[in-house]
Amino acid sequence: MESFKDIQRQIRAALAAIALVIIIGVIGYMVIEQMSLLDAAWETVVTLATVGYGDIVPRTPQGRIFTILLIIMGLSVFAYGLQASATFIVSPVVREARQRRRIQRAINRLQHHYIICGAGELVDKTVSYLIEGAKQRQETQLARLYEPVDTVLDRIFGDDARGHFPRMRRRVRRLFYLFIRLWHRGDTLLDVVVVVTPSHAFADHLRENGLMAIEGDPTEDGVLRRAGIEHAHALMVMLDDDTESLLTVLTARALAPELDITAATQEDRVTPKILRVGANGVIAPFDTAGQFLNNATLRPAVNDFFNAVLYSPRVDLQTTAVHLWDDSPWIGQTLGSLNLRERFEAGVIGLRRENGEYFYAPGDSYLLKQNEILITVAPSKWIAPLQQAARGSAPGRPRPLVWQRLPLMAAPHHEPHPVYKSLYDQQQIADISRHYVICGSGRVARNAIKKLNPQRPFVIISDDEVYADDLRQQGFRVVSGSPLDEDTLRQAGVSRALALMVAVEDPAVSILAVLNARTLSRGLLITAAALTDDMIPKLRRAGADRVINPFQVAALAVLLTATRPAVSDFLQYVIFNPHVGVETTELYMQDDSPWIGRTVESLHLGRIYRAGVIGLRLADGRYLYAPPGSHILGRDEVLIVVTPMQYADDLRLAAHGSETKRPHTLRRGFVSD
Repeated sequence: MESFKDIQRQIRAALAAIALVIIIGVIGYMVIEQMSLLDAAWETVVTLATVGYGDIVPRTPQGRIFTILLIIMGLSVFAYGLQASATFIVSPVVREARQRRRIQRAINRLQHHYIICGAGELVDKTVSYLIEGAKQRQETQLARLYEPVDTVLDRIFGDDARGHFPRMRRRVRRLFYLFIRLWHRGDTLLDVVVVVTPSHAFADHLRENGLMAIEGDPTEDGVLRRAGIEHAHALMVMLDDDTESLLTVLTARALAPELDITAATQEDRVTPKILRVGANGVIAPFDTAGQFLNNATLRPAVNDFFNAVLYSPRVDLQTTAVHLWDDSPWIGQTLGSLNLRERFEAGVIGLRRENGEYFYAPGDSYLLKQNEILITVAPSKWIAPLQQAARGSAPGRPRPLVWQRLPLMAAPHHEPHPVYKSLYDQQQIADISRHYVICGSGRVARNAIKKLNPQRPFVIISDDEVYADDLRQQGFRVVSGSPLDEDTLRQAGVSRALALMVAVEDPAVSILAVLNARTLSRGLLITAAALTDDMIPKLRRAGADRVINPFQVAALAVLLTATRPAVSDFLQYVIFNPHVGVETTELYMQDDSPWIGRTVESLHLGRIYRAGVIGLRLADGRYLYAPPGSHILGRDEVLIVVTPMQYADDLRLAAHGSETKRPHTLRRGFVSD
């Protein structure tokens, strides 16, 4: 395929040849036919255009021969020019160049946009999530526009949900959507995202999917300037090479001192360096995936709740940060007096104080103060009115302050613990039940295990003897062997366990481990890691309840950190934070739970346990965010509670009434794919 420069060269050559032929024709007629300059120019143009007016004609034999040669030469040159012009018009190379210029003009108009730098699995997952989210948002916006039409049709014909003209109503809906799409595109996050990638093929793929993409090296000043970094709101660096990531952060910070920068790293040891050169936050993909796996295995309801309100495009909910600026009408009012649930269907699950501290599940009596940030959950359609109500009458606000988010590295457990040996392991494992089994020795598994307390009922299956011995030294119960072996799974007590985590990097071993475990225990909750997308359906068919792609988890974490930093920080603060001693736990309303039939506020969780309820899983699997204190707890419901770690065990004992029994419906929850 010809390059754009080749096509430009052809166009220039054709124009030069045409000009040369005209000059030759004019000079030839002036010399041979003794014509004036105007007559020679007229005769040359008429001859080359094959018009042939006949008012001026060559009268000598030499002039006629010259005219014949001029016509032949002119037709050849014009044919070449037409071919070059056609190539210029229809060539995919030229079309791509025009597309790049159009995208560059669009980027130049952007303000407070987001820039993603990188290529590979992590960026691909981020883009896939953005595209899926954009489609869902557009469908939601169309449905919202159709609501008045549907209401009118309900009044005329009756409710179609009750069988009143359903076919006709479906046709009307399709026609409405078809018409409305002609002029209403809708606003999505894709409209303010620019991707900078060194990969030509990936850049083309992004442009074909409607994204603004720039091909180039993100470590170069010029490339970042083309992406509009001086006017951007945030930068996400997701390169495969940590050195390149460090250089990109350094370059970006020099160009935009106020920019919010989030970077993903391959190695934990690079994190401090990237923070020193200017990143506001750093995400370690495998570390994040390990934490996500732990949550899905140990606290599945908590995991599903945060998935629903933060990540899932299938649920029309959004968690947003509502800033209380100095002139906000909400300052000085109590949270309950705002009636957020009645006005906006919104609930506040936390807030960030002016000094940077986070406070979970504020009560109705909490007095709002200047420069606080409310972490609020609401349906997407109410987000803009909610923000406007908090902002008051001011037409615009300055950009929020950017702060550096220090990574919460896993703290080692220093409590005294026994050092297990192989025989002692077997005896200890044989005596426990309602425990958690973890399979794997790879990077994802190790990042998950390093966050666990060995004093808790965990059993690790590892085929790496060196790693197994190291885990025993830390105090973990370890079964040496392969999860492929049913005897190994039996030895780990899978049939008595609450849950199993399979974080094995070999696809075949991972699938067979899930299959064998499901054979041994039909009621076991199984969470599995899938390093590739094609593994997800296979692991589900094998029996996994939740399948997690580490790259997707990391992509979502980077996106959340960049687009909603206060929400991301609140999540890190509450979900499991040994540094401040806070965790989010789930309390099951079992058959004999003494809390069944009581209201949430009557439990006095804040006064007794310093705990706060941020969510509730109903018996049918639906989730409520920031449930009202008047909610009466029912059987098989699950409370999502943030509490100091020192009270977590006491809370579970008080709520469960007897041994912990998870509702069977938790086995098939939200699955990250």
